[in-house]
Amino acid sequence: MTALRDRWRSVTPGERGRLLAYLVVAIFGAAFALIVVSRLEGDRPGLLTGMSLYHWWVVISGAVGAAGGLYLSGEALGHPGKSGWSKAAWGALVTSFAGSLIAGTLALPLYGTMFGPFSLAVTLAGSPLLAVLWFGCLFRAHYLLSFWRRERDSIFRPLNRKGRKRGAPKIVSVSFAPRGYRPAVYAANKPVAPADIFPPLAPPVAAPQRRKPTPAGEHAARALEGLAARLRGNRAS
Repeated sequence: MTALRDRWRSVTPGERGRLLAYLVVAIFGAAFALIVVSRLEGDRPGLLTGMSLYHWWVVISGAVGAAGGLYLSGEALGHPGKSGWSKAAWGALVTSFAGSLIAGTLALPLYGTMFGPFSLAVTLAGSPLLAVLWFGCLFRAHYLLSFWRRERDSIFRPLNRKGRKRGAPKIVSVSFAPRGYRPAVYAANKPVAPADIFPPLAPPVAAPQRRKPTPAGEHAARALEGLAARLRGNRAS
């Protein structure tokens, strides 16, 4: 239980709103599925008494169908502005049709697939209160999904005409640089020369030139060469 509570706290508010939207739609879908089936059969089973396994399966099918219809609507709910309300109205119709189709197929294959959307339409048309509750539930889901959509859209910042994100600093400072990298501070959107970033290569160092010997040094060298020649001659003789 503690792990579940910690997990719930780590979820963002937008994700909580999205989860609650699916939960609300699933609960209302389960209730509406039971109401539609009870009206078709002519009986009204209680929540605790008179509920057969088939009725419980209808409840589960309604919950799964409503959540699946909300998913198949392409998550048209939650968009801001006037266009968001038009998308929400279209998403409510798609959710109702797809949800009744899925719930009818699960509750009673083939027969429920054909008459699921028709039965929901007849029930809502015959009871305006149920229609108000159902579409009020969907617009409540639209309100909850708006938090998640705003949270997701807040990741991307709008760009101004210069192509720079709003609120971005105009000066970029380089604080950490690899070896051989020259720290520089330069304006954003301004071309930077390579010499401002990487230092130019050092010119090659010339080899040290040999110093010319002095006259005294030349005389000593000649004397040593003559002495070496005499020694070689004596050894040869």
